[in-house]
Amino acid sequence: MPRPPRHAFTAAVRRALPHPLDRGAERYLRLLDRRFAALARIADGGARGAPAGMQPSDRALARRYLAARKADWHDGDENLVRGHLDRWERGTRPSAADPARALLDGASALAAIGAPPGALWFFLWEMESILAGLFPADKDESPC
Repeated sequence: MPRPPRHAFTAAVRRALPHPLDRGAERYLRLLDRRFAALARIADGGARGAPAGMQPSDRALARRYLAARKADWHDGDENLVRGHLDRWERGTRPSAADPARALLDGASALAAIGAPPGALWFFLWEMESILAGLFPADKDESPC
């Protein structure tokens, strides 16, 4: 599978990480780009599926990576992110495309304003929860 183009949010996360990047960081950044590409397909009405980076191993990678940053955001970061993500919940007829668009729009907006690292980490934490709702986990696996 060809590598999807780098999303602006992934580039912002890359800049926020300590350099040189370790293998885990590189793997997580590639996962983010795959997920943003899949979200764009869903937002355009395409099918949901495995290329979204929601396999058990993908979820485990994301959980491990974000767990180490959980204490790195504060209420201001949460408010900034929720201002972008909570909009789709106000829709009258939600579909899979609505949260996909909200994630894409929120990620683009946060990247465009140069959001602080704490806001980036919190966005990614929330993204895991939203993706778990779009792509329910197997019975034996707990969501994020």
